Amino acid sequence: MKASRSVRGGRGRDRRAAFSLFGAALALTGVACGQVSGVHKAVGNEVVAFQQAGVVSPSPSSNGENSFPIPTIRFTVVSITKTRKVIGGNGPLYICPVQGKGFFSDDFGAPRYAGGFHLHQGNDIFAPLGTPIVAPFDGTAVATPNSLGGSAVKVFGSQGFVYNAHLVQYGKLGAVKAGTVIGYMGNSGDARGGPTHDHFEWHPSTIPAGVRMIGSAIDPYPFLKQIC
Repeated sequence: MKASRSVRGGRGRDRRAAFSLFGAALALTGVACGQVSGVHKAVGNEVVAFQQAGVVSPSPSSNGENSFPIPTIRFTVVSITKTRKVIGGNGPLYICPVQGKGFFSDDFGAPRYAGGFHLHQGNDIFAPLGTPIVAPFDGTAVATPNSLGGSAVKVFGSQGFVYNAHLVQYGKLGAVKAGTVIGYMGNSGDARGGPTHDHFEWHPSTIPAGVRMIGSAIDPYPFLKQIC
């Protein structure tokens, strides 16, 4: 894990490093099962075919969500090197929401442009198409599709709720346990045409002291580092 560093005074050097890392990480979101346009994944005894939204539609102009993040706020990247199958941690999140190899950065507060200028209210977790996305705690999963997030799902728990966006397909909805698959990695909504990822937000009922906050969302990065 690289240490956080300010972009000021070293923007060119940081961007070159970021693009180099993200370029290498393209392999994580690339071809699987010998296919370019989609991937087959076994779900139980059933084989499900996933199709990227961007494959069947022209790529839109860059809006910040359909490309790898540029570290305009803080530049720290963490790689998810193995699937976390064992629920652990001290909460409020008990298991990594993305169950597969990938990476994420602290891009909370970065600029976004789809639907008008706004600040990024979460962290984007990049992984291959169809990677399972799971509930990070016990609660209720509710589908919340919208124009920006595409196929999205919220999980409401005892300490707040999380929001996952850009799914290619939903998993189990309703009552869920920590680790239940609630969806699969995609690039729907304003991520169409870009790398597959889970836009992950954490909205706690009680706001901890000293956190970065946009609306009711706080920066999930410190929590993701503990569980992913």
